Amino acid sequence: YKANEVAAAWFQSMLEAPEGEAGREELRKREVPPELVKSFRIGVAPDSWDGLLGALRRANINPHVGEEAGLLVPNKKGSWYDRFRNRLIFPITAPGGRVVAFGGRTLGDDSAKYINSPESPIYNKRTVLYNLHRAKEGIRRHNRVTLVEGYMDVIGVSRAGVAEAVACCGTSLTPQHAHTLRRLSDTVIVNFDSDEAGQAAAQRSI
Repeated sequence: YKANEVAAAWFQSMLEAPEGEAGREELRKREVPPELVKSFRIGVAPDSWDGLLGALRRANINPHVGEEAGLLVPNKKGSWYDRFRNRLIFPITAPGGRVVAFGGRTLGDDSAKYINSPESPIYNKRTVLYNLHRAKEGIRRHNRVTLVEGYMDVIGVSRAGVAEAVACCGTSLTPQHAHTLRRLSDTVIVNFDSDEAGQAAAQRSI
């Protein structure tokens, strides 16, 4: 948990640094206002192999813990490199609000548009829903959940005033997700992309 919190704070600080210009431009292009950037703790992983490794070491966190958290990847030289590089970063939180993982959207031409943290002792993607800890109040107030496809979709509908939006984290809706949602509300609105892939995913979720 501490490694993830240090990483989240470092990614946020990088968004404000010169290295974060590409991330700031992406957020401006998508019209994400500063208050939502702050609320969702959006950050940037700079185009560096060891920036986060250094931040974790300065916080006296053993790199093995960073590896276990999915933040670092071991290399053949007996050291580590940053998993997230040149990406807009979205912290993923547990229902109580603690950061358990991250999603990263490329700011370059990577073949993988999004990558997510691997599973860890504190993160199971089959049970965690992005934004649930923020959305719980809106879900109770409206007695509904709006299920969208991804991080930017959650932020986009939040900007429009939809306070009860959540998303799966790099996986399809699972029985565990459904069980969580059913405990919170009688109604789930599945609002995926209108393309063929999005509609097929919506049908599977339903």
